[in-house]
Amino acid sequence: MSQIKTLLDQVNRITAIVIAAVAASLLAYFRSEASAGIKWLFHPLARRLPWNQTPPRDAVKLSSEMTVANIFLTTADGRSATYEKTGDYVVNAGPLNSYYEGVTASGAVSGFSTELGVIVQTTTEHGFVVSRIDLGSVFEVGTRFRNVFRVQLEDCFIAEEEHWTQEIAVPTKHLTLRIHFPSGRPPKLVRSKTVVGLAHKQLGHGAAITELFGQPAIVWEIDNPKLGDIYKLEWRW
Repeated sequence: MSQIKTLLDQVNRITAIVIAAVAASLLAYFRSEASAGIKWLFHPLARRLPWNQTPPRDAVKLSSEMTVANIFLTTADGRSATYEKTGDYVVNAGPLNSYYEGVTASGAVSGFSTELGVIVQTTTEHGFVVSRIDLGSVFEVGTRFRNVFRVQLEDCFIAEEEHWTQEIAVPTKHLTLRIHFPSGRPPKLVRSKTVVGLAHKQLGHGAAITELFGQPAIVWEIDNPKLGDIYKLEWRW
Protein backbone atom coordinates (compact mmCIF):
# COMPACT_ATOMS: atom_id res chain seq x y z
CA MET A 1 0.00 0.00 0.00
CA SER A 2 2.85 2.38 0.80
CA GLN A 3 4.30 1.93 -2.68
CA ILE A 4 0.92 2.61 -4.28
CA LYS A 5 0.50 5.71 -2.09
CA THR A 6 3.97 6.94 -3.05
CA LEU A 7 3.21 6.39 -6.73
CA LEU A 8 -0.11 8.24 -6.44
CA ASP A 9 1.62 11.14 -4.67
CA GLN A 10 4.15 11.38 -7.49
CA VAL A 11 1.40 11.28 -10.12
CA ASN A 12 -0.48 14.03 -8.28
CA ARG A 13 2.65 16.19 -8.07
CA ILE A 14 3.36 15.71 -11.79
CA THR A 15 -0.27 16.50 -12.63
CA ALA A 16 -0.17 19.64 -10.51
CA ILE A 17 3.06 20.77 -12.19
CA VAL A 18 1.56 20.20 -15.66
CA ILE A 19 -1.64 22.04 -14.76
CA ALA A 20 0.34 24.97 -13.33
CA ALA A 21 2.51 25.14 -16.44
CA VAL A 22 -0.54 25.05 -18.75
CA ALA A 23 -2.32 27.69 -16.65
CA ALA A 24 0.73 29.96 -16.74
CA SER A 25 1.01 29.55 -20.51
CA LEU A 26 -2.69 30.29 -21.00
CA LEU A 27 -2.49 33.31 -18.71
CA ALA A 28 0.48 34.70 -20.62
CA TYR A 29 -1.31 34.06 -23.93
CA PHE A 30 -4.52 35.76 -22.88
CA ARG A 31 -2.58 38.67 -21.40
CA SER A 32 -0.77 39.07 -24.71
CA GLU A 33 -4.02 38.84 -26.70
CA ALA A 34 -5.78 41.26 -24.35
CA SER A 35 -2.88 43.70 -24.58
CA ALA A 36 -2.91 43.50 -28.38
CA GLY A 37 -6.66 44.01 -28.40
CA ILE A 38 -6.46 47.02 -26.10
CA LYS A 39 -3.66 48.54 -28.18
CA TRP A 40 -5.70 48.04 -31.36
CA LEU A 41 -8.85 49.49 -29.81
CA PHE A 42 -7.22 52.59 -28.36
CA HIS A 43 -4.57 53.23 -31.03
CA PRO A 44 -6.57 56.07 -32.71
CA LEU A 45 -6.88 57.77 -29.31
CA ALA A 46 -3.33 57.04 -28.17
CA ARG A 47 -1.78 58.58 -31.26
CA ARG A 48 -3.57 61.84 -30.43
CA LEU A 49 -1.94 62.10 -26.99
CA PRO A 50 0.72 64.85 -26.83
CA TRP A 51 3.58 62.53 -25.90
CA ASN A 52 2.84 60.22 -28.86
CA GLN A 53 2.55 62.92 -31.48
CA THR A 54 5.23 63.88 -33.98
CA PRO A 55 4.90 66.97 -36.16
CA PRO A 56 3.78 66.34 -39.75
CA ARG A 57 6.73 66.34 -42.13
CA ASP A 58 6.00 69.86 -43.47
CA ALA A 59 4.84 71.41 -40.18
CA VAL A 60 8.24 72.88 -39.34
CA LYS A 61 9.21 74.06 -42.80
CA LEU A 62 5.89 75.49 -44.00
CA SER A 63 2.93 77.48 -42.82
CA SER A 64 -0.09 78.77 -44.69
CA GLU A 65 -1.72 82.17 -44.62
CA MET A 66 -4.92 80.73 -46.11
CA THR A 67 -6.02 77.17 -46.94
CA VAL A 68 -9.11 76.52 -49.05
CA ALA A 69 -10.35 72.94 -49.57
CA ASN A 70 -13.09 72.44 -52.17
CA ILE A 71 -15.07 69.29 -52.98
CA PHE A 72 -16.87 69.56 -56.32
CA LEU A 73 -19.59 66.90 -56.63
CA THR A 74 -19.85 66.61 -60.40
CA THR A 75 -22.64 64.01 -60.62
CA ALA A 76 -25.95 63.87 -58.77
CA ASP A 77 -25.32 60.32 -57.54
CA GLY A 78 -22.11 61.41 -55.83
CA ARG A 79 -19.95 58.90 -57.67
CA SER A 80 -17.73 61.47 -59.32
CA ALA A 81 -16.08 64.38 -57.52
CA THR A 82 -12.95 66.51 -57.46
CA TYR A 83 -10.90 67.52 -54.42
CA GLU A 84 -9.09 70.83 -54.84
CA LYS A 85 -6.86 72.35 -52.18
CA THR A 86 -5.38 75.84 -52.55
CA GLY A 87 -2.67 76.94 -50.15
CA ASP A 88 -0.88 80.28 -49.75
CA TYR A 89 2.37 79.07 -48.20
CA VAL A 90 5.31 80.68 -46.40
CA VAL A 91 8.66 78.91 -46.06
CA ASN A 92 9.67 78.94 -42.38
CA ALA A 93 12.83 76.83 -42.63
CA GLY A 94 14.88 76.47 -45.77
CA PRO A 95 16.09 75.60 -48.19
CA LEU A 96 12.89 73.92 -49.44
CA ASN A 97 12.61 72.21 -52.82
CA SER A 98 9.63 69.91 -52.25
CA TYR A 99 6.66 69.42 -49.96
CA TYR A 100 3.77 66.98 -49.45
CA GLU A 101 0.03 67.02 -50.04
CA GLY A 102 -2.30 64.27 -48.81
CA VAL A 103 -5.90 63.15 -49.15
CA THR A 104 -8.01 60.36 -47.68
CA ALA A 105 -11.32 59.09 -49.06
CA SER A 106 -13.63 56.09 -48.80
CA GLY A 107 -13.60 55.37 -52.55
CA ALA A 108 -10.99 55.43 -55.30
CA VAL A 109 -8.57 58.33 -55.74
CA SER A 110 -6.70 59.07 -58.97
CA GLY A 111 -5.71 61.85 -61.36
CA PHE A 112 -3.37 63.67 -58.99
CA SER A 113 -2.22 67.05 -60.32
CA THR A 114 -0.42 70.17 -59.13
CA GLU A 115 -0.31 73.66 -60.63
CA LEU A 116 3.15 74.37 -59.25
CA GLY A 117 5.99 71.89 -59.74
CA VAL A 118 5.64 68.20 -60.51
CA ILE A 119 4.33 65.23 -58.51
CA VAL A 120 7.30 62.86 -58.30
CA GLN A 121 5.91 60.23 -55.92
CA THR A 122 2.55 59.13 -54.53
CA THR A 123 2.29 56.60 -51.70
CA THR A 124 -0.28 55.41 -49.15
CA GLU A 125 0.56 56.14 -45.52
CA HIS A 126 -1.77 55.41 -42.57
CA GLY A 127 -4.89 55.67 -44.73
CA PHE A 128 -3.74 58.83 -46.52
CA VAL A 129 -2.62 58.99 -50.13
CA VAL A 130 0.40 61.29 -49.99
CA SER A 131 2.06 63.02 -52.96
CA ARG A 132 5.51 64.56 -52.90
CA ILE A 133 5.64 67.70 -55.03
CA ASP A 134 8.98 68.81 -56.49
CA LEU A 135 8.75 72.60 -56.70
CA GLY A 136 11.37 72.85 -59.44
CA SER A 137 13.50 75.37 -57.55
CA VAL A 138 14.94 76.01 -54.11
CA PHE A 139 12.90 78.29 -51.82
CA GLU A 140 14.70 80.09 -49.00
CA VAL A 141 13.21 81.20 -45.68
CA GLY A 142 10.51 83.83 -46.16
CA THR A 143 9.59 82.75 -49.70
CA ARG A 144 5.87 82.81 -50.41
CA PHE A 145 4.14 80.64 -52.98
CA ARG A 146 0.67 79.48 -53.92
CA ASN A 147 -0.23 76.04 -55.17
CA VAL A 148 -3.39 74.19 -56.17
CA PHE A 149 -3.46 70.42 -55.64
CA ARG A 150 -6.24 68.35 -57.26
CA VAL A 151 -7.42 64.74 -56.98
CA GLN A 152 -10.23 62.89 -58.75
CA LEU A 153 -12.58 60.99 -56.38
CA GLU A 154 -14.72 58.03 -57.49
CA ASP A 155 -17.53 56.33 -55.52
CA CYS A 156 -16.78 58.42 -52.43
CA PHE A 157 -20.19 60.06 -51.81
CA ILE A 158 -22.83 57.47 -52.71
CA ALA A 159 -24.75 57.18 -49.40
CA GLU A 160 -27.72 59.24 -48.23
CA GLU A 161 -25.54 60.62 -45.44
CA GLU A 162 -21.96 61.52 -46.32
CA HIS A 163 -18.99 63.33 -44.83
CA TRP A 164 -15.58 64.85 -45.51
CA THR A 165 -12.71 65.24 -43.06
CA GLN A 166 -9.83 67.70 -43.27
CA GLU A 167 -6.75 67.41 -41.07
CA ILE A 168 -4.47 70.36 -40.37
CA ALA A 169 -1.08 68.99 -41.47
CA VAL A 170 0.52 72.42 -41.98
CA PRO A 171 -0.08 75.40 -39.66
CA THR A 172 -2.59 77.78 -41.22
CA LYS A 173 -4.19 81.03 -40.13
CA HIS A 174 -7.52 80.26 -41.78
CA LEU A 175 -9.20 77.17 -43.22
CA THR A 176 -12.17 77.27 -45.57
CA LEU A 177 -14.06 74.05 -46.35
CA ARG A 178 -16.51 74.08 -49.23
CA ILE A 179 -18.72 71.31 -50.64
CA HIS A 180 -20.25 72.17 -54.04
CA PHE A 181 -23.46 70.26 -54.89
CA PRO A 182 -25.29 69.60 -58.18
CA SER A 183 -28.39 71.77 -58.66
CA GLY A 184 -30.67 68.74 -58.65
CA ARG A 185 -29.44 67.38 -55.34
CA PRO A 186 -28.79 70.04 -52.69
CA PRO A 187 -27.94 69.23 -49.06
CA LYS A 188 -30.83 69.02 -46.60
CA LEU A 189 -28.86 69.04 -43.36
CA VAL A 190 -25.29 69.72 -42.27
CA ARG A 191 -23.33 68.98 -39.09
CA SER A 192 -19.94 70.40 -38.09
CA LYS A 193 -17.66 68.26 -35.92
CA THR A 194 -14.14 67.95 -34.59
CA VAL A 195 -12.52 64.53 -34.26
CA VAL A 196 -10.25 63.64 -31.34
CA GLY A 197 -9.19 60.00 -31.27
CA LEU A 198 -12.38 57.95 -31.20
CA ALA A 199 -14.58 60.86 -30.15
CA HIS A 200 -16.58 63.16 -32.43
CA LYS A 201 -17.64 66.48 -30.95
CA GLN A 202 -20.47 68.31 -32.69
CA LEU A 203 -20.15 72.07 -32.74
CA GLY A 204 -22.99 74.49 -32.17
CA HIS A 205 -21.61 76.83 -34.80
CA GLY A 206 -19.75 76.05 -37.98
CA ALA A 207 -20.80 75.16 -41.51
CA ALA A 208 -23.80 76.64 -43.25
CA ILE A 209 -25.84 75.68 -46.30
CA THR A 210 -25.60 78.46 -48.87
CA GLU A 211 -25.22 79.11 -52.59
CA LEU A 212 -22.01 79.65 -54.55
CA PHE A 213 -21.92 80.60 -58.24
CA GLY A 214 -25.61 79.73 -58.55
CA GLN A 215 -25.13 76.22 -57.11
CA PRO A 216 -26.04 74.84 -53.65
CA ALA A 217 -23.05 74.55 -51.33
CA ILE A 218 -21.85 74.06 -47.77
CA VAL A 219 -19.24 76.51 -46.44
CA TRP A 220 -17.30 76.31 -43.17
CA GLU A 221 -14.91 79.11 -42.19
CA ILE A 222 -12.41 78.25 -39.44
CA ASP A 223 -10.04 80.81 -37.94
CA ASN A 224 -6.69 79.75 -36.46
CA PRO A 225 -7.15 75.97 -36.53
CA LYS A 226 -4.56 74.08 -34.51
CA LEU A 227 -1.93 71.84 -36.07
CA GLY A 228 -3.19 68.25 -36.05
CA ASP A 229 -6.86 69.18 -35.62
CA ILE A 230 -9.36 67.19 -37.69
CA TYR A 231 -12.55 68.86 -38.92
CA LYS A 232 -15.48 66.82 -40.19
CA LEU A 233 -18.42 67.96 -42.29
CA GLU A 234 -21.45 65.65 -42.40
CA TRP A 235 -24.47 66.15 -44.61
CA ARG A 236 -27.69 64.48 -45.71
CA TRP A 237 -28.99 64.97 -49.21
